Amino acid sequence: MAVFATPRRTRSLYLMSDTQHVQYFGKMDGTAYQLGTLKLAFKRSEGDGEGSYSMIESLEQPGASVALHRHVAWQETFIVLEGRFDFQAAGERHALGPGEMLVIPRGAAHGFTCTSPEPGRLLTISTPARVFEAFVAETSAANGDPAIDVRAVFESHGLELL
Repeated sequence: MAVFATPRRTRSLYLMSDTQHVQYFGKMDGTAYQLGTLKLAFKRSEGDGEGSYSMIESLEQPGASVALHRHVAWQETFIVLEGRFDFQAAGERHALGPGEMLVIPRGAAHGFTCTSPEPGRLLTISTPARVFEAFVAETSAANGDPAIDVRAVFESHGLELL
């Protein structure tokens, strides 16, 4: 479970549904959250409903992991930018390095560990848009308030820890 989380905006974000100009995001720019040692920066969300997506950059410390879990509300595609990661997905193991990608369908059990000696960075595409960010925002708030049951937040978003 995360110890603390602080949402902050590092650059102005524009409405993304109708991109009419170039948008630049540097490393870890975007709407940022921290869940324990995991740092997340939501780059953009495009559209609503099926076919829409959010792009999230994350920074994982060596040895850090995301526990085995599943969710039916969103699909995730992980692209390794830096470092190495061991993924467990739908009963299979995958070792990924820079430039490699893994698509996790909705409902498939998955988790991962950063196995490189340096921090690893992932670009995650989550579909539909805003669903994962809503979960992260609510989890962030729960981590800062001991009166909120984090497991109840997980359940309300359909995320099951395995």
